[in-house]
Amino acid sequence: MKILVTGGCGFIGYHLIDKLITLNHEVVVLDNLSSGKKEYLNPAAKLVVGDVRDLDDVKKSIRGCETVFHLAALTDVRSEAEETDYQVNFIGSKSVFSVAEAINAKIIFASSSAVYGSSVAKEDSKCSPISQYGRSKLKAEKACPEDSLILRIFNAYGPKGKSVINIFCKKIPKYEDITVFGTGLQTRDYIYVADVVNAMIMGLKKSGIYNVGTGLETSLLDVIEIIHKLANNKPNIKFAMPRDNEVKRSKADITKIKHAMGWGPRIELVEGIRKLLEKSGA
Repeated sequence: MKILVTGGCGFIGYHLIDKLITLNHEVVVLDNLSSGKKEYLNPAAKLVVGDVRDLDDVKKSIRGCETVFHLAALTDVRSEAEETDYQVNFIGSKSVFSVAEAINAKIIFASSSAVYGSSVAKEDSKCSPISQYGRSKLKAEKACPEDSLILRIFNAYGPKGKSVINIFCKKIPKYEDITVFGTGLQTRDYIYVADVVNAMIMGLKKSGIYNVGTGLETSLLDVIEIIHKLANNKPNIKFAMPRDNEVKRSKADITKIKHAMGWGPRIELVEGIRKLLEKSGA
């Protein structure tokens, strides 16, 4: 199958493309390289440097594709550049969806747990995003064609990632100071990137909205303690004022995706962190 991956030079994109190529799919990538790094991209994929907001770029890259994994987005939940978020995450998504729909290509949209706000969330839970990122993702969801697959991905981490787990796995073994904003008691549902990719692949023939997480919540202080024990280095924590628009609690209910796809996370948090620590430049 010929597949387009928008934002394929980003963290989840690298891993997804590697898996798609392993499965013998032909992969085209549309990315403007504003944050992604093409040196991480699988050389078997064809890169089109362009922008999802540009219809001509989208049309050029999607030619002949049966499926589109739409990952391109501005991803900083604390960003207050509202107009840019809106243009990329909503207007750019609408461009991709309209072109895909015109050629009858299936959409798999990488949405976010940020659409919920602070909650233990089921797919039918009320969405109350507290960041512009979450609001723009929710608007994009509503613009998806009817038979699309929407995956609300919780806090993904893993090789080549930029999550707080990635940052701490670099700093703690080197005895570098780490900064915790707020109390450190805020929780997240941390999901290893390989499990996210598996959910995407398993959803190729599915439609609807599904959470992609572990169903577990872990505080930031507990994450630090896990890294401390695995690295055998005591971190020097500096506490700072909490950030604006930060979710206090986040956990996925994954009952729906388990029943519909038979999907479940395979890599527990301790194992995932161990994998990161074992890789140089995690």
